Amino acid sequence: MDILAVACALVATALYCNTLQAGFVYDDRRAILTNPDLLSSTPWYRLLENDFWGTPLKDSGSHGSYRPLCVATFRLNHLLGNLDPWGYHLVNVVLHAACTILVVRVARKVLPGRNNLGHAITGFLFAVHPIHSEAVAGIVGRADLLACFLTLTAFLAYSTYCDQSRSPFLLLLALISSTLATLAKETGISSLALCLLWELCRGEPNRKVNCGWWTRGRSLGILSGTLALLVVGRLRIAGSRPEFASADNPTARHPSRLTRGLTFLYLPAASARMLLCPSTLSFDWSMDAVPRITSLLDSRNLESACLYTALAGAAFWVAKGLRRGVKESGSTSSIQVQIYQRNVPTRCPVCSGRRTGSCHTDGCRAANNNNNGPIGDCHCVKRAMNVSCGTYGFSNSNVSNQKRIAATSFAISLGFLVLPFLPASNLFFYVGFVIAERILYLPSVGACLIVGAAISATYKIARKHGSRTRGRAVLLATATLIGLMSAKTLLRNTDWFDEESLYKSALNINPPKAYGNLGSVLSAQGRVAEAEEAFTQALRYRPNMADVHYNLGILQQDRKNYEEAILSYQRAIHFRPSLAQAYVNLGAALLSVGRDTEAAAVLRAGASLDGSGLKDKRTHEAARVQALLQLGALYADKGRLQRALSAYREALHALPDHYPPQGVYNLLGETLSRLQQYAEAERWFQASLASQPDHVPAHITYGKLLARNSSRILEAERWFLRARRLAPDDPSVHHHYGIFLTSQGRLAEAAEEQLRAAELSRSDYELSVAAASALRQADRRDEAETWYKHAANLRPHEARSHTNLGAILHLNGKYKQAAAAYREALRLQPGDATTITNLHKLAALLA
Repeated sequence: MDILAVACALVATALYCNTLQAGFVYDDRRAILTNPDLLSSTPWYRLLENDFWGTPLKDSGSHGSYRPLCVATFRLNHLLGNLDPWGYHLVNVVLHAACTILVVRVARKVLPGRNNLGHAITGFLFAVHPIHSEAVAGIVGRADLLACFLTLTAFLAYSTYCDQSRSPFLLLLALISSTLATLAKETGISSLALCLLWELCRGEPNRKVNCGWWTRGRSLGILSGTLALLVVGRLRIAGSRPEFASADNPTARHPSRLTRGLTFLYLPAASARMLLCPSTLSFDWSMDAVPRITSLLDSRNLESACLYTALAGAAFWVAKGLRRGVKESGSTSSIQVQIYQRNVPTRCPVCSGRRTGSCHTDGCRAANNNNNGPIGDCHCVKRAMNVSCGTYGFSNSNVSNQKRIAATSFAISLGFLVLPFLPASNLFFYVGFVIAERILYLPSVGACLIVGAAISATYKIARKHGSRTRGRAVLLATATLIGLMSAKTLLRNTDWFDEESLYKSALNINPPKAYGNLGSVLSAQGRVAEAEEAFTQALRYRPNMADVHYNLGILQQDRKNYEEAILSYQRAIHFRPSLAQAYVNLGAALLSVGRDTEAAAVLRAGASLDGSGLKDKRTHEAARVQALLQLGALYADKGRLQRALSAYREALHALPDHYPPQGVYNLLGETLSRLQQYAEAERWFQASLASQPDHVPAHITYGKLLARNSSRILEAERWFLRARRLAPDDPSVHHHYGIFLTSQGRLAEAAEEQLRAAELSRSDYELSVAAASALRQADRRDEAETWYKHAANLRPHEARSHTNLGAILHLNGKYKQAAAAYREALRLQPGDATTITNLHKLAALLA
């Protein structure tokens, strides 16, 4: 067992245990909560046809991200634990621990010699690095975790394949792992490039393996062919490149080539800075969170120049080391013997002549017992193995070998850093983001390898040329670095615990996006004033955010500030004309202020929108149906039943597969019933109940239809009773059942049902009036008076409230109070015939 790897994995697990209690945040909602591919009703093969968010890849609005393996793991989570986030987070933490173990194994393979300190530093850095919080704490980051795990598996399998017997099984394992990594996330395709890099740089380090150029060429051909197949297959699956909103990657649509070039050259430098110093992190870097570079005089260009200079210098050094190793690898052992004899130092450079007893401390021993061997002071025990002494001048062959190993190590580390990052760099093609922290999960392996090797080399130099104190100082600084990173990771994990914390953590980095999302969270929590302030702040930074205008409109509409809501919806539509849900809500707000003609036009416009090219086409299609249903309801309320029926039929024709059809069926049946087309209406009610047997509105409307036929009264009542069993706390169920009972002359039962409905919804004026009327008809006048008073309190400025109250007071013999109620009704509605008649009756009675 690799104790170091297990220790690093335990540290990684401990750091992320606090994320197990986190919920679904940010992109998790769309990838999990609203993703149809997670449902058991969706066939498994759909995962191969849809993108990461459940949208068909052929759809013009598809995101283009093809990750069926990751979605399959989400579906398994859903199958085992439904929508409990604990299980989803647990899988992420386990994957991170597994990746940490493989990183230590890769470090043992890549870093030269028995560099245990370098291996440990690499493993612990990877375990605690704060840049990983988004990938591990955010459930959507599982795609990056899976891609990293499978990439490391492929690399280890192929490197073992090269080092040992060229076993076909190991090659097959590497190819399968690479393919699965690509199916987990697009960056997984870099696994084959890393295998190619290993083959080209390392070759055959073990001389016992008899492998010629033909065998190596065949391996290179298999890797290259598989890589080409994966690239072509991925391009064919994705189809045309998806279109991204300008807010996601504003630089991509900037008209200046200079600005685009300088900014995109800077972004890798910004990512490298986050890997080296992850002090500033954010859930989102869109909307100019990274300001564009518009001039050559911008100081950030120095960061870009430093990065590319360093990469170029590293590549040159690696190429030089590998080339020298190839040229000098043909040296024979006889030549080495001559070198040993002619390049004997006066003192052993390994141990500087220091001895302990009869042996030197660093692996050299005295020749015989009198220290007068054939080549001077001492022999090096390791000389026979062609290793470390060559570095100090005993063998030019060993010098070249060590340089080749060091160059290979650095080349592979750079490969892990650079190759997985290239698809997301915006340097070759534009992607839908500027910077994404979870994209850096796999490249961080290379960064950890380089830092681990650098610190290990510094420690050795400090011990060799300095003292133990300097070596301890290096170790102390390294431990402090790991401790600080661990603390930062724990702190960052708390940001990912819930959406409010996450969005607040980015207020200084991406204010418009953070404030806009925070406003939605606060609004859902009922913190209306704070939500309104957050939306206002977001619009101060970026006035053209359609989503924020839309959400602010919902907030105002809920507060019954209809005019302000109308303005917000209109602004949302102005900035994004394709936002169908804004049309639906604008139509509802216009109806609330009596602007029915405008409402009808807006709803018709929303229903006619084209959804091509939209990211979330499911929501758009649902909004179009809602617009048509609301339009039909508007016509039905106006008594224009044929137009209402036409709108409902249009909604039925536009009904997408994911939209529940029972509501549309029920509205069709209800409208046909009002048109006295009872046979066809009954068919639609039955279709609604067949689609969803527990659909309560269909029970009510079907019961009302059957009640029209005196021979089917008992059947009608059974449907009302079923509805009451399904929804015992639904006031509308008791209300409609009470109306049915009243029509049958069962006044006492009707009064009980209407009373129950009013008690369940005491703020509903119409239910209060219905309860009072039913109680009056059942001769329960005192209770009726109580509910008429309650209705008058709900709407004190409505004349009908006072007329009804005056009537019950009149019946109960409270004449003076009745007269006052009648007079108040006439003040609110002068000339009302019913009120005047009742007042005259009262006056006659008093006379």
